[in-house]
This record gives sequence, structure tokens and C-alpha cells, in this order.
Amino acid sequence: MNSLKIIIPYEYITNFVNLTWSDLFFAIKQGYLTSEAATEHAMYVISEEQNLSQDVIDLAWVKKGEDIHPYINKLSGFITVEDNNIAQEKILYVVLQWVYENKEHYTDPLEVVETIYADFDYPEEISQFVRYMPPNQPLLDSLELSNERLYRNWSEYLEIQKKRFSDSNEG
Repeated sequence: MNSLKIIIPYEYITNFVNLTWSDLFFAIKQGYLTSEAATEHAMYVISEEQNLSQDVIDLAWVKKGEDIHPYINKLSGFITVEDNNIAQEKILYVVLQWVYENKEHYTDPLEVVETIYADFDYPEEISQFVRYMPPNQPLLDSLELSNERLYRNWSEYLEIQKKRFSDSNEG
């Protein structure tokens, strides 16, 4: 679900993670990427790979507004639970990175995090920067200090995920 209707540009996502067809399927289905991202990805794949499926070539030629789902369904193939979990973790990371980098455009970025937390079915890995979740550290004396810690935890999460998805085959 994408309650906040956050749409991330394809180029932005590819700066942080290597997208698979499963990742694209998840992001488009949830509304974080537009259908045009699938066409952009097909063009990228054509420029990088030599053994191309006809579906990739056909997808690259899809016109705006044309249904991409038959192609992306085939290209994503049989999606395992693990593939879906990794896709969800990648997109969660990129959405949180986007919001963090653009936090000045939000009245209350931490409230945005709370909505994303719910949209992604309450992932444990981000609970330490969700305001209403109990901290695993001692309580602080002021709201300002507590919020600073939440932002610090958010930043640390982003650094960990950046390393994870840039250093591994998951990225």
C-alpha cells in the first residue's frame, strides 16, 4: 500500500539499489513506481545485457498508457516469498531515503515515517525511528532530544541499508 502516494523516479531508485523484475513488480503494484519505470528498466536491460528475452524487447516498445503487466508478470517469473521480502526491503529503504532527503517538503517527516511503517506492515527494522514505538535506549528528558535520536536512528538505518544493498547480491 502507498497511503501517501509517494512516487519515486526510476533514476532515483537505481542510484541506491539494483532493481530486479521482482522489485519492479512490487514497486509498481504498490504504487511507488509508475508503469513507465518498467519501460525505462527494459531500455536499461537492453543496453546492458546481450541475451535478451522477447518480453524485454517488447516491454521497451510499450507506449505510454499501454498495459505493462503482461510483460512484467512474465519477466518477474515465479516470485518466491524471499524475493518478495527482499523487494519489499529494497523499496522500503529507497522510500525512506527519498523522504529523508526531502524532509523539508513534509510538515512532519516523522509522521510520514509512521505511515510508511504501517504501509509496509510494521517492519521491525525501522521501529527505532517510529515515534510511538518504545525506544530500546533510555528515555530522554525532552521531546527535542527524543526527535533528534529518532532522526539519528533513521540516518543510521539508511547507512546500513546503503551498505547492504551496495555490497551484496541483494542490491
